[in-house]
Amino acid sequence: MVTIKEILSLERFSNFKVINHKADLERTVTNVDITETPDVKDYTTEHTILLTTAMTFKNDPDGLIKFIRDLNDVPVAALGIKLSRFIHEIDQSVIDYANNLGFPLIEIPNNWKLGQATHSIATYISQDETEKLYYALEVQQRMNSMLIKEFSVERMVNQLSQFLRLPIILINPFYKVDVMSNNFKNDQKLYKESIRYFNDVYLNNQEDFTNDFNTKTAVFKVPAFTYFPYYLIVSNLDKISYPFSHLAIEQAINTLSFAIYKDSKIRATEQEDVNLLFSSIINSTDGTPINLNSHPEFFERYHLIDSSYYQVMICGIDKTDEIENSEYVNERYQLTFEWLQNALVSLDPNISIFGFGDSNRFAILLQERHEYYQAYCRHLQKEYKKFFRESLSFGIGNEVSDFTQIHSSFVEAEETYDISHNLGDKEFLEVYRPRNFEELLQLISPDKVRPFVVNTLGDLAFPTNTKDKELKKTLQIYMDNQCDITKTSNEIFVHRNTVKYRINKCEEMLRVNVMDPVHSLNIRLALFISQHIQDA
Repeated sequence: MVTIKEILSLERFSNFKVINHKADLERTVTNVDITETPDVKDYTTEHTILLTTAMTFKNDPDGLIKFIRDLNDVPVAALGIKLSRFIHEIDQSVIDYANNLGFPLIEIPNNWKLGQATHSIATYISQDETEKLYYALEVQQRMNSMLIKEFSVERMVNQLSQFLRLPIILINPFYKVDVMSNNFKNDQKLYKESIRYFNDVYLNNQEDFTNDFNTKTAVFKVPAFTYFPYYLIVSNLDKISYPFSHLAIEQAINTLSFAIYKDSKIRATEQEDVNLLFSSIINSTDGTPINLNSHPEFFERYHLIDSSYYQVMICGIDKTDEIENSEYVNERYQLTFEWLQNALVSLDPNISIFGFGDSNRFAILLQERHEYYQAYCRHLQKEYKKFFRESLSFGIGNEVSDFTQIHSSFVEAEETYDISHNLGDKEFLEVYRPRNFEELLQLISPDKVRPFVVNTLGDLAFPTNTKDKELKKTLQIYMDNQCDITKTSNEIFVHRNTVKYRINKCEEMLRVNVMDPVHSLNIRLALFISQHIQDA
């Protein structure tokens, strides 16, 4: 809708002056008319600009005050008075009364005829929406042309800024500036004001936020991604010129959304080539046939360098109990990848990030030593939750000194991650350490080791009667004491001959010599496993 402010901002009406400084210029205007009679209240439509010479009120300020009160009750949008013909100056009491109501009094210049002013204002009101529509279509055509010509997003933003004659900032889903138009390079004060408005006003009231073109700054969502939108900050709206409109911005945003989405998909496709190379490295167990020194420019393209330090970290998105929408999962994967890349590469440009076939995991390759990398991982875990609904976990492999050993660090990182992940842990950060036999045993299902125990120990595997339990206990202590009869008899408080008898009985039942190295190892393992299964 057209407002008084909008009409007065037009060049053709630039010499129309507002008489009272407290006039409400946001009043809507739908019509314009002329009158020279005081009793028009019942014959005037709402939101009309009424033009007059006010000859009826010459030397009658009280009559003009009553006239203004009647018009404000309609309500009329404003009263335009052509001074110098009958009234040369508005009495201060009239101005004060209009100020109390916020009722606009506008001075019509002497060189304008009232009929001419009426025609010009009426023409503008009737053509307003059409002109705005044409303007919006022109914006769309310009933006589409740039898209077809494959302009970068940065160039599109700057072109849009020039066309609208407004400073613009593009904010990514992580509330960081992606692009700012050239206007801000020479106006840091405006830049800081715009960012402050986004952080303090928009983000704190995002759910209920509505844009008002009467403010200096506005923020629009750019839905390049459904769940993780970009944002467009438009500044200096108090200086906009006709026929700028919300529709023009919407058309620009639609095209800009497509351009951002397209660029993101191109980056994702390019990253797939990098991911395939990394997969070939981690899946090679023969020292990798890839020679880093043969084509250094090739590997530089894939963010790999010749170093004496490599370390792999597996970063995973923790599972939730919610049913995950496939579109959300895909967007989250792409945006998480970009978020990690921005965060880590700014720390060290030689850190590389790869996907390896899982929509919830990423491999991070350190190619230089970082003393506080674990603390930074904790920082990433904290920051991630500001933009995503889930949390991150890390499994970290040991450092290696040669490119051909990256596979080893990756296996360690993945194993470390899987152990905590399979236990249902979340937001963990675990570093690989060698496993003892008991920990390794936890990785194997009891059903898979039970046959070994039974085949090795026979009736002593899981004894049910007291005699066999006693024999198994004696055998266990005998093996723990390195087959020393004296130590065994002292520990279980029986005679040496009793120990000898029981061990001989065990050998008869097992049909092996428990002193034989191979059989001894199998018996020790079987005894340990049987106890582990029984206690589980």
